[in-house]
Amino acid sequence: MADRHLRSPTRPFVFPDHSRLQAIPRLAEVLSIVCICLLSLAPAAPGWAIPPLWTETEATTPALPGLQQLNESLIALTQRVLPAVVSLRLHTKEKQAALPQSHPPLPENTPPFSTGSGFIIRADGFILTNYHVIEQSTRIDVHLHNGERTTATIVGQDPVGDLALLQITTDHALPVVPLGSSANLQVGEFVVAVGSPFGFEHTITFGIISAKNRHFMRSGIFGGFVQTDAAINTGNSGGPLLNMRGEVVGMNTATISRSDMGFAIPIDAIKAVLPQLYSAHKVTRGWLGVQIRPLDHGQAKTLGLDPPQGVYVHDVLNDQPAQQSGILVGDVILSFDGQRVATPSELQSLVASTPVGKKVAVQLLRKQARQTVELTVGTMPLRQ
Repeated sequence: MADRHLRSPTRPFVFPDHSRLQAIPRLAEVLSIVCICLLSLAPAAPGWAIPPLWTETEATTPALPGLQQLNESLIALTQRVLPAVVSLRLHTKEKQAALPQSHPPLPENTPPFSTGSGFIIRADGFILTNYHVIEQSTRIDVHLHNGERTTATIVGQDPVGDLALLQITTDHALPVVPLGSSANLQVGEFVVAVGSPFGFEHTITFGIISAKNRHFMRSGIFGGFVQTDAAINTGNSGGPLLNMRGEVVGMNTATISRSDMGFAIPIDAIKAVLPQLYSAHKVTRGWLGVQIRPLDHGQAKTLGLDPPQGVYVHDVLNDQPAQQSGILVGDVILSFDGQRVATPSELQSLVASTPVGKKVAVQLLRKQARQTVELTVGTMPLRQ
């Protein structure tokens, strides 16, 4: 068959004869078979050996004893607690935050939602989480570790303490995670945080207790926050912070942007109000009706006090327990209900944890003279 030519401005392109093209792969196939046979017959040359590209240890090589024990403990702890941790998807009335430009547009009927975490504390479906997680929710979807999906109802809410008690209904007993004690936590102690950061469900992070009694926001949390460097991100809120015994010692609640500092509500503060959340569906806390600030060293020295001691009253609210008992601006509160106070956070915690309606003695320093007044503890207003 004659070759056909296509004319171009440069040079012609020739379609070759098809019978010749078909012969090329057959020839290549024959040559490759011959080469393989020759290689298999030739003796192996030392220079042809390829050196190992990596090194592996024997399967029986033991790890360092301490590290091996820690690793095994973390694996066992994780397997034990994960079934009792839930992921929450909250449908809300609010519009979703602006999506990145690369994100495909959502359907018009797609409900806005956010994510959070929680943990099961009773086998019949009671779950603890943060109030700010469920605050704007119209429906709470619960994703269990075993793949089950259900919805939760709100049993109790505590806006001041940032707590919420939920319940789900199932036809079988659920795994629970035990509550420990935050009073015994030590700075430097290992902890594990569990949650759903950025929607990645049942994520484990590992760290230490970085500090205790941190006060950085207005709250009714007794004893301040527990600080940890275990990674806590958006979606972790409401999840458990666990010690190495697998006990909940805190509830992951907040983080400082662009840092490795996370904060958890100590579990002792949660246990103190949990009965109210369950039975009354809300929490009431004690209230004085004063605005206070710490005493500096100069003020303390002028008043004859050894710092840190006492809390300065710089405002008294009208028609509140403090005013009704005779407390004045400029007074220094030295003790409340028999317990000495040195900082505003100590006084706030003592008052918040005192039953409403209880009569207590408050020791004051007024114009360098000590005196005691009696007042009836009021009810802390709900956060607006």
